[in-house]
Amino acid sequence: MRTKVLGTACLFALLVVSASAQTTVRANIPFAFTAAGKVLPAGQYEFLRQANDTTIRVTGSAKGSSAVAMVVTRLAASIHTTPQDAHVVFDKVGEQHFLSEIWIPGVDGFLLYSTKGKHEHEVVDVPSR
Repeated sequence: MRTKVLGTACLFALLVVSASAQTTVRANIPFAFTAAGKVLPAGQYEFLRQANDTTIRVTGSAKGSSAVAMVVTRLAASIHTTPQDAHVVFDKVGEQHFLSEIWIPGVDGFLLYSTKGKHEHEVVDVPSR
């Protein structure tokens, strides 16, 4: 009996950890943007939080459309993120877009770049899966 209870508890803990460990956001970005100093074309992208939380790997479907962005700081979860919501935020200066923030469902946000001076935010909402 004790073994069965222990086994069930371990399985539950594993499920909780794997459910909260989502590290990837997939989004269709409808415009070219700059990430980590590299201009990437519009298209389908995957934003992968690295295990050490110091970088976000950006990988696009087009050949050569990838970059590794350094995390400046983590942003406290707020109305931006629920267990289902994800957002990719860009700083827009004129017609240029700079990858600024990644919000992963159920996780704090990640600030990747902060534009100094006048800019707008453009948010790409990611549909829940």
